[in-house]
Order: sequence, then structure tokens, then C-alpha cells
Amino acid sequence: MKNFQYYSPTQVIFGQGTFKEIGRSVVQYGKRALLVEIEGPLEELGVFKQAIELMEEQGVTVFEQKGVTANPHLTIVDQGIQLVKTEKIEVIVAVGGGSSIDTAKAIAIGATSEKDVWSFFTGENEPLATLPVVAVSTIAASGSEMSCHCILTNDRDLDSSQWKKWALHHERLFPKTAIIDAELTVSVPRKLTAAGMADINSHVLEGYFDDQLTNNALGDYLAEAVVKTILENDFLLEDLSNIEARENVSWSATLAMNGIADCGRMMKGFPCHWIQHAIGAMTNSSHGEGLAVIEPAWLRNEAKKNSQKFVRFNKNVLDLPRKENISDEAYALEGIDKLRKIYDQWGLPSTLRELGVTREMIPKLVDEIMSNNESYEFDPEDIRVTLEDCY
Repeated sequence: MKNFQYYSPTQVIFGQGTFKEIGRSVVQYGKRALLVEIEGPLEELGVFKQAIELMEEQGVTVFEQKGVTANPHLTIVDQGIQLVKTEKIEVIVAVGGGSSIDTAKAIAIGATSEKDVWSFFTGENEPLATLPVVAVSTIAASGSEMSCHCILTNDRDLDSSQWKKWALHHERLFPKTAIIDAELTVSVPRKLTAAGMADINSHVLEGYFDDQLTNNALGDYLAEAVVKTILENDFLLEDLSNIEARENVSWSATLAMNGIADCGRMMKGFPCHWIQHAIGAMTNSSHGEGLAVIEPAWLRNEAKKNSQKFVRFNKNVLDLPRKENISDEAYALEGIDKLRKIYDQWGLPSTLRELGVTREMIPKLVDEIMSNNESYEFDPEDIRVTLEDCY
């Protein structure tokens, strides 16, 4: 096991009905709040209205930042930063999924600095302060409610082919409080629920398979438990109102990205995520759906290099019988094929074409991924092979 430091300052309030705690949670940090709102059904369902009422009951004045989309955009963050500075807002509140929470995080660090917020993502500057963030998760997916990660798409260029979807990882990005109320996830439709489940799997599997040499028994069992919990609760996709399954998936999402399963790993990075970020910036396609396409292709490439960890995964997670005289590599590929079929059964895409990628985009995607600000040391041939495999 590698040496590590673990830091997790986020208070978690978990359970049915805990959404009602939003007002009391926010007022601890200030009486002027910005509510970050994603476009879509949450407004129609009255979730934002209820959030505002609960905060106002505690004497909090609420301002609204609307217009957040999937693959959250820098221009919306710019608007939010200006609003926070003008109105002297003290706390940022996100009610939604990863897009809302990441937008809130970016606003929170940008509003405390005179530096361009994008300079934190490029590495030119480091965030030195932040406003407190209260995150209410309404979809089980990103785990951003308890992580130090923030993903943002720079859409300032009118030419969308020049957009970059980059990540920032910093201890100042942890929300102060995470409210995880599975009742809020019941309205999430089947396809979005499935995409979130694929995202959760990818969060732990990328580190699990990318570090096959470190002896980290507990980390491996934790990662396997997260994926096994997702697979055992995938009946949720046929029973979307099942609150117990929603709770299991929601807590899995949080644990998959709060770093606990990665303690003691080599943790070179998140290869499938960085590939998807380039694809998402270029096509504005769904993050979770993109991972469902990319992950099996990336794993096939990795299994051909070293199949040791795949043998363990097939036994411990997939309960996949092993035929006599089959090689480790062939057995590994059988497991990856089973995972691919599970994603197919969930109704998720299996090819880049379904995400809007054309073959002509592949060389540019490789270039974009190689020039990403992330620390993962890619071999461009691995990227090309992966993209071709799932095209």
C-alpha cells in the first residue's frame, strides 16, 4: 500500500426527508445565498421553489443563478461570480447533480479572487480562498457533493470545436455540507439513472484497474463493493420509485468519489474520464453515457497488457464462472464483455457514433486528450486504439 493523506471536511446529512435541512445548513454560513439551478424538470417539480422557501424560513435572502446545463459552462460561472460580488453573497447553494454542484464550486472560488477563474483550471493560478458551498444531490452520479473535484467546459469561444472540458482538483472545492435525500432522485428518468450508475462504476474502476501492482486489499474490496452494490440494485431501472435501491445507489455514488477507495493506490489518474471530457466538450454528449461507451474499450486494451486484476474482478464482482483451460486474458475479456452487455441492458449507448463523434474527429480528440491539463501520462496509441475499438 502506498503512503497517503486523506482529508474529507464535508458534513453529510443522509436520508429520506433531509432536504428540509437545507435552510438550517445554509444559515450557518451566511444570510445571503446564491442558489445554482440547472435547466430541466427540477424547476417544474417545484424543487427550487421549496429550497428557496426553506432558506427564507431561516432568514436567508436567496438570489438565483439559472441556466446551468449538462457539461457546465464557464460563461454561466462568470455570470454567477459577478452576481456574488455585486450582491455580497456569502454562501453558494447547489441543488442538482454534478453540473450544478461543480458550477457552484467554481463560482465559490472565483468570487473570492480577482484572478480569472479559468486560470485555476489551467494551473496558472491556485485558489487561495472560497465561499462555503452547500450541495444537495438530486441524482446519484458524480459524487461531487463530497469531493474535491470540479469539471468545467470553457465555452467562451464562439467556435464550439475549440471548447475545452477540464478539471480542477483542490482541497478548497470540498462542499461544507452535502445533503443526500434519495427522495429527490425518484423523478430522475431511467436513462439518466443508468448513465449515473455507469459514472459511479467508472469512478472506482479506473483506479482499481489502472493500479494492478499495489497491494491494497481494503481499497480493492471497497471498490468492488461499490460496483457490486450498483449491479445488485440495477433492478431500480425497472422500478424507479424504489427508494431503498435509490438510497443504495446514492450512497455508492458519494463513496465512489470521496477518495476513500483510492487511499493507498498509485492513482495515476482517471483515463476514461479524461477521454470523455474531450468528447463531451466537442459533442456536448452525456458524461455517463460517454463513460459507458469508453470504459469497456479502455479495459479491453488494459486487459491485454495485464489481466491479473480482471481475474479477481470477474470472481468477486461479476460471479463469472471460469471455463477449463481458458487463459487469464480470455477470461478477463469475457468479464469486460459481460460488463458491456450489462450497460446494453441498461439502455446505454455502445459506440462513439451514438455520442455524435465522427471518424474525422478521432485525430483531434487524441490531440486534445494529450494536451489536457491533467497529470495522467497517456500513450497516444492507447487513446487511438480505445477510440477505434468503440467507434
